[in-house]
Formats: sequence, structure tokens, C-alpha cells
Amino acid sequence: MQHGPGFFLNLWHVLGLSFWHFIFKWLNRVEVFGEEHIPKRGEEGVMLLYNHVSAIDPFLVGATGMPFFSPVWWRAPGKEELFNIPVIRSLLASWGAFPVRRGKRDLEAIRKMVEMLSHSVVVIAPEGKRSTDGQLQRGRAGVGKILYDAHPRKVIPVRVRGVEAILPVGKILPRMGKKVKITYGAPVDLSPYYLLPDSVETSQQIVDTVMREIAKL
Repeated sequence: MQHGPGFFLNLWHVLGLSFWHFIFKWLNRVEVFGEEHIPKRGEEGVMLLYNHVSAIDPFLVGATGMPFFSPVWWRAPGKEELFNIPVIRSLLASWGAFPVRRGKRDLEAIRKMVEMLSHSVVVIAPEGKRSTDGQLQRGRAGVGKILYDAHPRKVIPVRVRGVEAILPVGKILPRMGKKVKITYGAPVDLSPYYLLPDSVETSQQIVDTVMREIAKL
């Protein structure tokens, strides 16, 4: 079964990636560390978990990690309200985004991400909301539940710095001349937690472990 994007969706991916390459690598300067940990072309069943400081964090991950004409979907959750606008909904969907409800335990989204991880790369911010001061926040147990249920082949921690300067809160147009850093860490071994009972406590322990690895980067 083919799970990667088709030709026209891939064309949108190329246009989107080209745009964000231009924003991050030409108008601004992005430094990438730990490139050896970025999922290889065609690799699936990988979850990338990044610290959340800007609305364009997932695009930074995509621009630095996702290959052009990727044979594997890279998926990322987006705010449900963004999908209420038809044009934006179509554009986001073509880039692999899907809607989730903020501030609620969206069981359907959890189920969807578990299913996606069997054949995709899923990019998600375990904190759930943006940090206003750049400091790491506590990860949400719901993300730990996804990891517990899905048992991804790889769990990659990602640390971003400086991206909030490109698109500050309340701004629409990206700024130029900013320095951004993104670090991909070594895969996190969560296998001991998969032997524990399925509980909120276990889910929280899982996501806490991931957040500690992000903090080390």
C-alpha cells in the first residue's frame, strides 16, 4: 500500500519546502547539528519531537530534515481553527498537516497519530503550546500515550533556538537576517516503558524522558 504523497501533493511539498528553504537558508541563517540523526529518505515509523517556541517550528524541522519528493509522508498536527479556511486547509493538508483540538484530549487525533506512525514520519511538539520565554515546559501525557501505543521505530528529540525571532508573536511576515539553530539528537530508547502498565503515569514518564533528552541538546 502506498502511503507517500502522490504527484500533485509532492509538487505542493516541493513548492512549500522551497519557500521555507528560502526563508531559513537565504533570508536567515540556519545551522543544523546532528544531521546523522535525521531520518533517512524513505524511512518510516519515526517520531520527531521538538521544543515549541514559534508557529513556524514544524516548518523549520521540515526544511532541514524532509527530503524533496519524499516517498514517505511527513505529518504534523495543526490547530483545528486553521482548517476552517478552505484555501489554508487545502494547503496545510497538502503539506501533511492534520487538525487537532487545542486544550482538549483529542482521542481521535491520538488514534490517528498512532496509525500514522506505522508508515509515516510524525513531527510533534510534546509541550502542546508555545513557550513564551524560550524555556522548556513540561511535556503532555497525551504525547507519551501516543508513543506507548505506537512503539515507533525511532524517537528523535529535536531542539530549536532562535526561530521565534523570525516570526515573533503577532507578526505575519517573516523577518530577515536572524540566526537559527536546530539540533537533532540520538534516538531515545523508550523500550523499558513499554513493559509498564498502560496508565497516565506511564505516559507522563515517557514524555518526561523525551523532554529531558531535548533539554540536553
